[in-house]
Amino acid sequence: MVSLLRMNYKFPYAKAGIWYRPIIPITLKYSKREITYLALLDSGADFNIFHGDITKLLGINLSKQKNSMSFGGIREGASGKGYFMPIEIGINNKFFTTTAVFSNDISDDGYGILGEQGFFNKYKILFNYPSKSIEIQS
Repeated sequence: MVSLLRMNYKFPYAKAGIWYRPIIPITLKYSKREITYLALLDSGADFNIFHGDITKLLGINLSKQKNSMSFGGIREGASGKGYFMPIEIGINNKFFTTTAVFSNDISDDGYGILGEQGFFNKYKILFNYPSKSIEIQS
């Protein structure tokens, strides 16, 4: 694992339809498998969350996982089931170990979510909407 000392990266906001969103490319790694994935920086999310289909690409069998949890979102009364898993997240090939929730109960065509615990608690993140830029520092 590579240390994240003195990391400083800038990313542009991504245009999604008519909106600009803080979406960045990340790499998810488990064992020796890795995939590149787009993720939304979401300061309102409690934790990192990714679609369950990602586990198939990483060689993780969700049906054998016992550490499930329920989570809610933007709509009252709606909940999903997910599984906490240790994972490595990389930005420009600099990786750190954290946990993420994998769930089949989120949108198939959405982005991964980078949340408070497991991402924001590791970095200083500066959102500059007027210039449509994001800076991530450690």
